[in-house]
Amino acid sequence: MGKIQSSIQKAIEKSRRSESTDSRTSRPEASSETTPGDEVLSSEPVHETKLGSGVFKVLQTAYPDREAMEDNRFVSEVDDRAAIAAYKIFRTRVLQRMRSNNWRTLLVTSTGAGEGKTLTASNLALSIARDVNQSVLLVDLDLQRSKIAKGFGIDSDIEHGIGDYLMGNAEIPDIVYSPSGLQRISIIPNRGAVENSSDLLSGPLMKQLLAWIRQQSDRTIVIFDMPPVLVDDDVLAFCPEVDAVLLVVSQGKTDRLALEKAESLLAETNMLGVVLNRCNERSGDSTYGYY
Repeated sequence: MGKIQSSIQKAIEKSRRSESTDSRTSRPEASSETTPGDEVLSSEPVHETKLGSGVFKVLQTAYPDREAMEDNRFVSEVDDRAAIAAYKIFRTRVLQRMRSNNWRTLLVTSTGAGEGKTLTASNLALSIARDVNQSVLLVDLDLQRSKIAKGFGIDSDIEHGIGDYLMGNAEIPDIVYSPSGLQRISIIPNRGAVENSSDLLSGPLMKQLLAWIRQQSDRTIVIFDMPPVLVDDDVLAFCPEVDAVLLVVSQGKTDRLALEKAESLLAETNMLGVVLNRCNERSGDSTYGYY
């Protein structure tokens, strides 16, 4: 059994143990801690976002839709203390590992569609943004099936996305958005399907964007939401540009043979960990394991 499969098995066992515990545990009282979702969305334009000790310059403002974020189960909007707590632990472990290795860029992928990678990337970004000493840039690099703008409910605000930039139809200041009312998080979205995406991801404009990102605050974590690793070659083309990779799998959905192939393809990367994403359709609860 490979390391990834062994980690997943541990997560499944932990999930089963926690199920029996959760069924006997009363719901905790609501926390008084302020989260990004608790803040009032402002209608005032935001032209820069303070990130840690530096300033991450953004020239565009987007206005998140709370209902859309709730429908997409974003932790800043849902009344699910178990999910919020799970993502806090997840965030802490990710940050500890990245800080210890001086890593700043993280690629999030899965083996196939529908395993929850975009939800995981978005919720991880929102959880990191709750840390007052940290900031995050969320980049939609799933250039064929982009979902981040729609997930935040900002798709109608987006005039230019990263696909426009990579095709030479926009500049960097045109594609960096500050979600109004959400502190310490910026988003580079995408608008539609992009042809020859793997070539563009390894091209000069992408390298210019990465160089610009590295010039920003050293307290900024950059999360790239990318396609499933087995769907096309975008992930493999972009892996050399990032510090670490996070693989998302889904209990009862991820195929074992697909997982073995993904493990083989990602063998030469810095594997930050594996996220086991499992949704209990009967109760609506979500369980996450990270190893």
